[in-house]
Amino acid sequence: MNILILDRNFEILGSVPLCRSLIWTRRYESAGCFEMHVSGDGFPLLSAGRYLYRNDASELGVIDEVGYTQDEKGGREAYAKGNFAEVLLADRVVDATAILSGSLEACMRELVRRTAVEPEDTDRAIQHMRLGEEANLQGEMSLQVTGANLSDKLYEMGSTQGVSHRVRYDFQTNDLVFEVWQGKDRRDIQEENSWAIFSNSFCNVRSIAYTRDGSSYRNFAYVAGSGEGKDRIIVTVDLRRQGDPRREIWVDARDLQPKDGKGNAIPLETYRAQLAQRGVEKLSGYRMVEDVESCIDPEANLIYKRDFDLGDYCTYVNTEIGIAVDERITEVVETYEGAVERLDITFGNSGIQTVRQLIRREV
Repeated sequence: MNILILDRNFEILGSVPLCRSLIWTRRYESAGCFEMHVSGDGFPLLSAGRYLYRNDASELGVIDEVGYTQDEKGGREAYAKGNFAEVLLADRVVDATAILSGSLEACMRELVRRTAVEPEDTDRAIQHMRLGEEANLQGEMSLQVTGANLSDKLYEMGSTQGVSHRVRYDFQTNDLVFEVWQGKDRRDIQEENSWAIFSNSFCNVRSIAYTRDGSSYRNFAYVAGSGEGKDRIIVTVDLRRQGDPRREIWVDARDLQPKDGKGNAIPLETYRAQLAQRGVEKLSGYRMVEDVESCIDPEANLIYKRDFDLGDYCTYVNTEIGIAVDERITEVVETYEGAVERLDITFGNSGIQTVRQLIRREV
């Protein structure tokens, strides 16, 4: 692993000669982050830098905080903390009403294009950012948005269909490339990709702690848009699975208006679809919490980034207690300390940590 510190124009300031520890947190449903500790001699380099680049990772770190400490015995240490380049999108808001429909990927790309890549006010453009190649992902949507934080809205949109986005750094061109992407399906119910099954019967699970909590789960939404009293436009969103009891929420979506930014009326069917999309987004925050904590055998049959990676759907099976869980990997925490690498893997919604797994191995 080679770590470079770059300035605001992506010019190389220097390399980190000795990294004492590095925590590299990759996330699917929110921006990832990092924390690096080096000897005190590295403080001037970290302090002058804006970006942290790893030649073995696709993520680019944005340095937000640097620090320096010296203990009573004279030991000196410097550190840098920050988020990955997706956080740059959080510096923009959707300032004008955006009414979009079509594929989810196209809507996300258009929102970024008009807000951060080619905005009407050119001063709002994020330097070096461009749209990458289309992934041609499936899934349709219709939405209306005004005033939302760009980063939050993109993650909210993607969460409704299991899609994410990233800002990949191209070291050769110094471009920040925005891409919409989706992890692979590695569940045992499909044949397109190799399976990633964590199971005690496969001898790759050392321990388990399982809980299920449905106290905050909701599956039915009333979404109320414009109008007053009996004339208010209300749509329902039903995400119940077969046999599920009905558990309702109310969503006040009065900010969604049946007119576009120029005052022209929106077709009622389109407006109702926008309200329904808001309901789906809100219900995504009320998922069932199913929690499995496992220690995975690092010498077993699954290798990180070859057999499973961030964003992949995998299968967890425990035959002793009779559970089977299909969940997406939403977070990977890579920790490097000396010659030891540790991977903490989270399956499911990162906000509620539905499934957590711990992988340890010597490197």
